[in-house]
Amino acid sequence: MSRDQAIVIRYDNPDAAGKGRELVYFHGRGSSEREAGMALSLFGNANVRSYRGPIAQGAGFAWFLNAGIGEAIPESLAAEVRKVGAWIAADTGRRRPWLCGFSNGAAMASALLLDEPDAYAGLLMIGGCFAVGDAELPTGGLAGKPILFCRGKFDEVIPNRKFEQAETYLRDRSGAHVTFFDYEGGHELPLTITTSVRAWLAAEERAGPIE
Repeated sequence: MSRDQAIVIRYDNPDAAGKGRELVYFHGRGSSEREAGMALSLFGNANVRSYRGPIAQGAGFAWFLNAGIGEAIPESLAAEVRKVGAWIAADTGRRRPWLCGFSNGAAMASALLLDEPDAYAGLLMIGGCFAVGDAELPTGGLAGKPILFCRGKFDEVIPNRKFEQAETYLRDRSGAHVTFFDYEGGHELPLTITTSVRAWLAAEERAGPIE
């Protein structure tokens, strides 16, 4: 059963007060909102919100029901996107947060951005893919959006075809301003990419105002 009430933990960065970026982090399948605490170093001067996925999964939580690895049940994904999008809108008001997710969380973050691109500043996908088919990935659907796509070179959890689908869409049809980064490692949250992620965020910050 899917939970309707938001459960959220917030990590406020004193250096970000009043001027820094807002970022929403989405944990992987079977994890929880506390996963964000391990990822904070990636984001530099940011205020980070991390929600608990609405669906109980193993010892933790998930964002939507899967039809298979990397493939959502469409009705579940659509329902959870509406729900979680409303949670974020209620919390952030007029400021457009960045979205970042790992694995199942990356799929959820990308679905939110596709559903309402004007509501968010940009997207970081780590070890994850789009959980929909090619027909559900609209041409120009992410036009102008800054996106960092990070993939472990030895990831054996996400099917290669799903990574390839994501890379092809982002590069050829999405319209996004995309950066691809392959890191040494498998399917884990890689803190070794901290310098690269921070540099990317700083460059995007210089390219335009934070909203």
